[in-house]
Amino acid sequence: MSKATAPSAQQPIRIFLVGERLASLQPMLVAASDIEIVGTAKNGKEAMDLILTQNPQVICTELEMPVMDGLDLTRGIMATDPCAILVVSWLGRQEDPDITLQLFESGAIEVFPLLDSDSERVRSANAQELIKKIKILSGVMVFRRRQILPVSPWVSTPVVSDESSQEISGIVVIGASTGGPPALKEILLQLPDDFLFPVVCIQHICQGFLQGLVDWLAVDCRLTVSIAKAGEMPRAGTIYFPPENRHLKFDVDGRFVIVNGSETDEHVPSVTVSFQSAAYRFGSHVIGVLLTGMGEDGVEGMLTIAEQGGITIAQNEQSCVVFGMPHRAIEVKAVSHILPLQDIAFMLISTVVKYSTQETDHDCISNHSNKEALC
Repeated sequence: MSKATAPSAQQPIRIFLVGERLASLQPMLVAASDIEIVGTAKNGKEAMDLILTQNPQVICTELEMPVMDGLDLTRGIMATDPCAILVVSWLGRQEDPDITLQLFESGAIEVFPLLDSDSERVRSANAQELIKKIKILSGVMVFRRRQILPVSPWVSTPVVSDESSQEISGIVVIGASTGGPPALKEILLQLPDDFLFPVVCIQHICQGFLQGLVDWLAVDCRLTVSIAKAGEMPRAGTIYFPPENRHLKFDVDGRFVIVNGSETDEHVPSVTVSFQSAAYRFGSHVIGVLLTGMGEDGVEGMLTIAEQGGITIAQNEQSCVVFGMPHRAIEVKAVSHILPLQDIAFMLISTVVKYSTQETDHDCISNHSNKEALC
């Protein structure tokens, strides 16, 4: 495992550009005093021959290239000399969502959309956005990709339930940002098909890639993976994502409420919005999980879950790509368990089984005193 060191003011961030359109941004990137372009390449094969000698901190690559594309380049780099990889997706071109998710699985940190235009103004805006992302990714944890192996089915204590009842005894809510898709996959693949809580995942992802993420997870998950619908009652053993560019909340009956974001919202969907709504609705029977990601989305939500008596889990620093959101939640004492990624699923399974085999007081679920806080 290796970790890139965040540069000081005297040490510019060393970047390598792969792809002809990205190379066209070079003059604007060079103008940034804290950026140093250590090399460029027209395609992945050319880049592979050069990158090992240049030791960049961040590799920015296009996806579609001749000879060797961005996916094969990502696989090659992460298997030999891991580095933070930012893949550019040009808006206006139809990238395959399945390929994009394979990039995450192979080790790319983020797929970042830029406008596909020859306009000087647009290229300047692209360069500024790229610089912001490069600065964020210059100090992230990178590591060789390890295969996510299937686990043996979890044998749980049988729980007698009324199949006709739509009432659920609790819910798992998971929030993630940068580095989230492969982290989510590692957790969700380990959940058994008789998992007794619904699972709601809030993942910050570029517009147009949500359905690809859902399809990618559904291939190997034992549980059903779907996009939540307004008025739908969440079901045990199902994984839900909010619709693109919408917040996901719960009404007093526990049904999904889909809410438009506002212009002032930093993230839509927001982890905190869903976490807080779940906490107000399900009380102590919420398990909140905050995974890798930059910023603070989800921190206030974790505090609310903790205040309502729920369980809060943060991914530990060593297994995070970006230890931002979990770190902040730990700092404000909103976290009851700090776990490596590979241990989170076991914690969820054992906790849900414990909840479901106990005679629980459902006052926190049926109590509508918090109705005004839910929607």
